[in-house]
Amino acid sequence: MKTEIILWQQEVIVRKQAEQNVRESEARWRASEERLRLMIEAIKDYAIYTLDSEGRLTSWNQGAARIYGYSSEEILGQNRSLFFTSEDVVRGRPHAELTEALTTGRLSDEAWRVRKDGSVFWANGTMTALLDTAGQVRGFVKVDRDLTERKQAESELRTTIEALQLRDRAIRAASQGILITDPHQPDNPIIYASQGFEQMTGYRAEEVMGRNCRLLQGPLTDAETVKQVRKAIHAGQPCSVEILNYRKDGTTFWNALFISPLRDEQGRLVQFVGVQADVTERRNLERQVQQSQKMEAIGQLAGGVAHDFNNILTVISGYSEILLDNLPSSNPMRSSVKAISEAGERAAGLTRQLLSFSRQTVLEPKVLDINTVVNEAKSMLRRLIGEDVLLTTVLDPRISRVKVDPGQLGQILMNLAVNARDAMPRGGKLTIETNNMELDEEYAHTHVDVGPGRCVLLAVSDNGMGMPPEVKARIFEPFYTTKGIGKGTGLGLSVVHGIIKQSNGQIGVYSEPGVGTTFKIFFPAVEDELTAPVVRGQLKMGFATETILLVEDEHPVRELAQFALQSQGYNVLPAANGMDALRVASTHTGRIDILVTDVVMPEMSGRELAERLRPRLTDMKVLFLSGYTDDAVVRHGILQAEVAFLQKPYTPLVLLKKVRQVLDA
Repeated sequence: MKTEIILWQQEVIVRKQAEQNVRESEARWRASEERLRLMIEAIKDYAIYTLDSEGRLTSWNQGAARIYGYSSEEILGQNRSLFFTSEDVVRGRPHAELTEALTTGRLSDEAWRVRKDGSVFWANGTMTALLDTAGQVRGFVKVDRDLTERKQAESELRTTIEALQLRDRAIRAASQGILITDPHQPDNPIIYASQGFEQMTGYRAEEVMGRNCRLLQGPLTDAETVKQVRKAIHAGQPCSVEILNYRKDGTTFWNALFISPLRDEQGRLVQFVGVQADVTERRNLERQVQQSQKMEAIGQLAGGVAHDFNNILTVISGYSEILLDNLPSSNPMRSSVKAISEAGERAAGLTRQLLSFSRQTVLEPKVLDINTVVNEAKSMLRRLIGEDVLLTTVLDPRISRVKVDPGQLGQILMNLAVNARDAMPRGGKLTIETNNMELDEEYAHTHVDVGPGRCVLLAVSDNGMGMPPEVKARIFEPFYTTKGIGKGTGLGLSVVHGIIKQSNGQIGVYSEPGVGTTFKIFFPAVEDELTAPVVRGQLKMGFATETILLVEDEHPVRELAQFALQSQGYNVLPAANGMDALRVASTHTGRIDILVTDVVMPEMSGRELAERLRPRLTDMKVLFLSGYTDDAVVRHGILQAEVAFLQKPYTPLVLLKKVRQVLDA
């Protein structure tokens, strides 16, 4: 019995001790839990809250109140789905996260969460399942952190990176060349070169790294422009120039260069950026336009000179012819008068050349086969170039038709043949080719006054001395010649240029010293039928009876024409200008058979005079005279149909034949 009592007492002591231990443990746990609760409650940078197994909030710290905007009184007992966007709620994200945390014991997530005021923020959080001693879920603890600023920073960084990548791709894809140099290193070396630079210069980027930009310079690079660039770089200033640079293969190109200094936020120079554009094509077009304008200005001057000179030559040649007709063959003065007449003819030839390159020649274009003209000219060309030059032709048998003055086309062939002959003093080969061509938009874009379309090519080539670039650049200028004094007028090629331009054609020259020269001429192709040859009747030069209204503002020329016409029997009504002619016509009571008038006169042109007389004199014929043809009677130098025209200078016999021809037409 005593033993049982002792055992019972010991059991009571042990049980009481255990109960005491439990009470102490619970007290410590409650104290620890309270300390944890107070510590969690004090945390403001993190939202820490607990949930029951259904996702309802059971605790809420100050950090959660600050981040989400709810007080504990407002949120406790509410479901966590309040924090999700409507899209996430529809997709079932709140329940899915609880399920995942329950299954795995822990969930980490980043997503947009919603505050009480409806604004959203980027939250990073973890959810941990709380289990009791039996392993049953008592709830969940959730810790969230507001990472909106980091998210925005990441977004801004990503945007910046994308912009830089886009800028880099744009720089790489740009046709302009882009260089970056480092002014803090010796000799300001290149540290970046774009693909555009590689394509423009032929250098690979790795070939130019660490080198100075002067590697693009060469003998023809302008030293003053280089000094301007260096001065700007030394001063840290922007600079814009156009400079002739050299590619890797030695060819040249015009470079529009824009240099800009790059500075940091403190204004300190960091780098130089050079943007380059190949403007060779633009410079070539500008040069073509300038050359065209220069030729036009010289042509206008030469045309005016030729007009005045033709009036003088008309008088000289006219009276020379009259004197020769009236002087006996035995008269010693005949040789002197004949010398005057021959000098007048040579001077007239010179004025015709002046009018040709100034594009003021009267053309009579005909639809023709260019091969026919070449074949007909071969015998003449062979005599012209001599026996030591071989003439060959390569003619396209299916050549298209063109509309050109056949006489002027022959002049072109003759002038180019003479030019080729002079380039081959020891003999050589002259080749004339024809071919059908199609000029594309690119060719038209790079040549002034050229349009795309079908055309006929006439090429004249020699294997002579060729020309250096400085000579080639000036060959079409009037009076420019490389021949010695007395060996050329310098008008041959300028005449060719003028005729071709006046015929709506285009000429280009390709030459290499020691190899030879090729002139390529393009005429627009036409579909019109070939012009039928004109068959003229026998000219009757008997005694005339018709009445002529003669209008000429140059008194000596008018007197000569009046004398020649009256000597043939014509009744001549002279007038000094258009207004004078209207007065004469109004007072004349008889018939006026033909109006013979100068084209260009003060106050009223010959064309205007004819238009004012024609309503009253419906049967009156008209013959226009002029030393040049910039009047509307000859539009752009092309003679209009049914218009009779006589170019000055003329002789009395030529005038009489032309008047008779018009009257009998």
